[in-house]
Amino acid sequence: MRPVLLPCFLLALISVPLSACAPRMGSPNLSAAAPVATWPSPLTPRPPGSPDVLLLSISGRCPPPCLNAPDDNTEYLARRGVVQALTRTLQDAGLSVQSSTAAAHLTLHRPHGSTEDVPGFLQVEAQLTTAYQRWMVGRRNPTRIVLLAHSHGVVWTHALARAHPEILVAALIDLDGLCDVWERDNARIIQAYVRQLGHNPWPFNLADSCGSVMAGHLRYDLKDVVTDNVERNLEVESQRFAGRSTEPLIGPYGANYAFDLVRNVRTDGSRRGIQTFVASTQNHSQVTQTDGPALRWVQLQLAALARGWATPPAP
Repeated sequence: MRPVLLPCFLLALISVPLSACAPRMGSPNLSAAAPVATWPSPLTPRPPGSPDVLLLSISGRCPPPCLNAPDDNTEYLARRGVVQALTRTLQDAGLSVQSSTAAAHLTLHRPHGSTEDVPGFLQVEAQLTTAYQRWMVGRRNPTRIVLLAHSHGVVWTHALARAHPEILVAALIDLDGLCDVWERDNARIIQAYVRQLGHNPWPFNLADSCGSVMAGHLRYDLKDVVTDNVERNLEVESQRFAGRSTEPLIGPYGANYAFDLVRNVRTDGSRRGIQTFVASTQNHSQVTQTDGPALRWVQLQLAALARGWATPPAP
């Protein structure tokens, strides 16, 4: 099952190559993932000042007409207030939060027109593994990990969870994840990085993060598959190609050329711990608006999770 067929067809209409949409060979074996780590007693408390929740976010591709992706991909989830809104949701439940933002790129880079370097996947991965060692391993009250992403960023956060099956992700938040042209943008950069290292630091081919795998009885893109180390997945999909629009300039109906078409599943094909919301009045970009129905739905679900996380476990 190829969930990106319709978006790729639409991209063809605007002269985007279809190479990123072709079936992949040598798909990774998700069943080979290691189990989430368990630790022997006695457990110790987290260090003072460490957060209850670490919120790591990765934004998506630069908007059209972006001709220099991924080097011009920048961070926008914090600029649009999404990270702050979800941070407040967690804090309202009495949780302390530390957040970090990144762009849809392998590593640190400086987009055109920017005066600062922007972190990428490698920097987010380093923060995740550091938090795991310092705040999670052997801790009685381990920090909870929340991964947030939009568009191409969803490919990166799913790859991050898949690369570290030993790390429990409390919530994976997907805002209209897309695979279209992700490999065209990123594969060569990843392959060059691996050649420079002299070895592959991940248990799979990161450049094939938009490959497809069997999940249950159907085939899905990896960005639509939620691995077992993720406790809960909150997925938002934008309106379909012809959907109701809230933008006055395009009237009550508008063309949304990019959208996630297939609901996420687990590696066994089930939807255990997965909730999906289709934002029928919002396009691919609008699902990041903090006053829109998509983010309100995410905040509502996250608030319910956060209340459970803030409740002390029974002795």
